[in-house]
Amino acid sequence: MYQFRKFVKLADKLILNQANNHFSPILISYNFQNKIIKNTQFRMNSSLIINVTPKKNDFISFNGSFKINFIQQQKRFYNENTNASSVWDPYPVPTNPLIDKSAETALDEANYKKSRPQGGQSPPSLHQVNQSGRKKYKINISDLFSPRVRDAVLTTVMGIAAVGFGGVVYHTWYEWHEVHKVLKSFLKPAYLLKSKIKEVYFAREEYQKIFSVVAGDTKGKYYLLVGENGTGKTQLVLRAMDIINHYGVVFCEAHSDTEIFKTRLGRALNYTFREDYIGGLFAREAPERGSALLDVEKALNMVEEVAYKHKLRHGRPFVLIINNIHNFKDDEDGCDLLELLQQRAEAWASSGFVTMIFNTDDYSVYERMKMDASHMETIRVHDLEIDDAMKYLKDKRRGRESDEVLMHIVKDRIGGRLSHLSRLTKEPDVDIFEAVNQLEDEEETWLINTIGLIPNFDGPEYESQKYALAAWKLIKELIKSPTKSVTLSMGRDITGNPRYLKKLDHDGVILIDTENHIKPDSQISINFFEKIVKSKGFEEKLAKVEKRLEQVEREERTRELIWSNKNKRSWWI
Repeated sequence: MYQFRKFVKLADKLILNQANNHFSPILISYNFQNKIIKNTQFRMNSSLIINVTPKKNDFISFNGSFKINFIQQQKRFYNENTNASSVWDPYPVPTNPLIDKSAETALDEANYKKSRPQGGQSPPSLHQVNQSGRKKYKINISDLFSPRVRDAVLTTVMGIAAVGFGGVVYHTWYEWHEVHKVLKSFLKPAYLLKSKIKEVYFAREEYQKIFSVVAGDTKGKYYLLVGENGTGKTQLVLRAMDIINHYGVVFCEAHSDTEIFKTRLGRALNYTFREDYIGGLFAREAPERGSALLDVEKALNMVEEVAYKHKLRHGRPFVLIINNIHNFKDDEDGCDLLELLQQRAEAWASSGFVTMIFNTDDYSVYERMKMDASHMETIRVHDLEIDDAMKYLKDKRRGRESDEVLMHIVKDRIGGRLSHLSRLTKEPDVDIFEAVNQLEDEEETWLINTIGLIPNFDGPEYESQKYALAAWKLIKELIKSPTKSVTLSMGRDITGNPRYLKKLDHDGVILIDTENHIKPDSQISINFFEKIVKSKGFEEKLAKVEKRLEQVEREERTRELIWSNKNKRSWWI
């Protein structure tokens, strides 16, 4: 009996040691009455604890060994009252420890239904052997996952499903919102775009045609407005937009930089190219995202979708106006952008969804677009007629000058260019002849700086003087002609380089109409050209510049070798 008590005290001490230090299960081997008690296991878990104050009846003797009874206690987890995975208790109660396992480390008998050995039997195996001798596995799904794991999986799945459903709802709303914004850009007027001229001052035929196009009455075509700078093409379009209160019309200004044009087009259409899309934060940016042409194509796709729905409901096409397309550079990017816009214009003209209007000052744009034009119609915008110009001046000047004075100014000095007439009407109180002289001086200074002749120019001015010489040769032939015009083929023969004709047209020195005729740009240009060509010494100055060009060209092509005879020795060592 003494040895039995000593054995119980040892077990009590070891169990208390484990409760304080959280050790693994204890295996005790003790010599009792010349017999060894081996593998007497003392366990602590969430549902079973050892009675550390044993009584005599707590130990049952059988087969020369002792078995310790266990007391069933109520289980309690660390996170029963808190959300922590473990709680440290500096003074644990041996009869009521907090836990022996956490949800992250192991599963107890209540959470993980695992059979225990009964008596001296071994626990059942997870597999059984069938008649053929093969092992047949029987695993219950509930045995693999505890309620905590199932709750975590269910929470994760529900969270992902909620996020996915919210993403689908947001994406659907965003697509609808983008279409609605583009539709609103066509229906809402742009108050910054206002015409300064009334329609009574425009040429009647041109105005009526443009008005019908902007109003959406014409279908199956797209239009190219061609005219010199200052003839009133933009004001004509804006006036037509004002009359219909900008309904169904979007106006966009062209630019030489494709990125800037993309931004202007997006602003006009109220389209952000999906830059405000939240889903882009979770997606990899495509390598082609930086292409401005691709963004323009996406914007036009959005216009097509909106125009299709509007056409089905109202039967009226939208109108998209691109102003000053001559600003597109004559390089690869500029040609690609113009080709993209023209292809859409051709497709929309065939379907009747959108009518596009292009506005340009240069004849070269007409040549570039004419090659692929199947549904394009060209509208030539001219200067105002003499009667319309006089009526405009008389109205704006409040009748201060007589009709004879106005006739002289319009017919002989400035012509019917709308931009020139507007300069005379900005200050009605200023003498009209002073305003005309100032306007002529500005135009003449511009022409001299652009194509002025310099007989004794330096080498770096070779290209500019070559361009000026070709320009004055052409101007001389224009002034000699009774109609003040020559054909385009004659102009190429005179200048010797077709590029010079495009540059002269772009610089506003000459104009090329749709009938392939070359003329001076304005009445002020005609007066200045006549004065220079008929002036004394013009032919000699032209000859000197031409001779100087030949000399510079010869110097650039010639290489001189100079032999020095200073050293009289026949051989130099």
